Amino acid sequence: MREDKKPLVSVLMSVYNAEPTLPKAIESILNQTEEDFEFVICDDGSSDRSWDIISGYSAGSEKIQAFRNEKNLGLAASLNHCLRLASGEYIARQDADDISSPDRLEKTLAYLRKNDCPYAGCGVCIFDDTSIWSKRMFPEVITKHMIAQYNPFFHPTMIFKRAIIASANGYRVAKETRRTEDYDLVMRLAAEGMIGKNLQECLYYVYEPADAYRKHTFQTRWYEICVRIYGLRKMKAPLRDYIYLMKPMILCAIPRCFMRILKQWQWEIKAKICSLHKLW
Repeated sequence: MREDKKPLVSVLMSVYNAEPTLPKAIESILNQTEEDFEFVICDDGSSDRSWDIISGYSAGSEKIQAFRNEKNLGLAASLNHCLRLASGEYIARQDADDISSPDRLEKTLAYLRKNDCPYAGCGVCIFDDTSIWSKRMFPEVITKHMIAQYNPFFHPTMIFKRAIIASANGYRVAKETRRTEDYDLVMRLAAEGMIGKNLQECLYYVYEPADAYRKHTFQTRWYEICVRIYGLRKMKAPLRDYIYLMKPMILCAIPRCFMRILKQWQWEIKAKICSLHKLW
């Protein structure tokens, strides 16, 4: 901890029924090479043993601030509560079912400072219960036109300058942002001319089992369309960028049984081309 007693980084994590994966997620932050941080954890009304796990780690580490929502409020509202408690110069994220490389905070912070960008992310490795089966690297230099097409940042990898995320008043809490709060934030910041960059290195491991597609429903796709329209208007995007609204519209029209077949096919192909690495 520095002399002013305020940490360099505040890592925010919202937890909802993440008992099986939570210990490794917490430990991956506590074992960071960058030691000047605090860890603000919110249990968002979990019904499993998540709160017991959080409490156990909190009792053993002075770096952790933990609190519990009486009922499930959603990621955006929980992260905003974490933000109000955070005191770091930089704001980082971590999901409860993912794992950060030990040097993730150190390397991403160094990259952010060197490039003097408002926020920065990095690449990710995708794994299930048996292996790493894919990697995703995002473009380093981002434009508004790219943001109109898709979200070119992976939310849990992002580290923000505190003043930047504060200028946006944190995350927008609305029914349509319940699964797209990250894209909404990126678009709103872009509208103010604040666009980050991506470190070209995989420093974050994302847990994505074969049934992950089930999280997306017709309703969540519709909400994504609403968020995209809101963001495009905020960014004063040209009419040509509105064509990218077609992507979630098409996905809305695909029956879930076909999405399952598509995902299974995707997994079978990737399983053949990716080397197996035990992670859990």
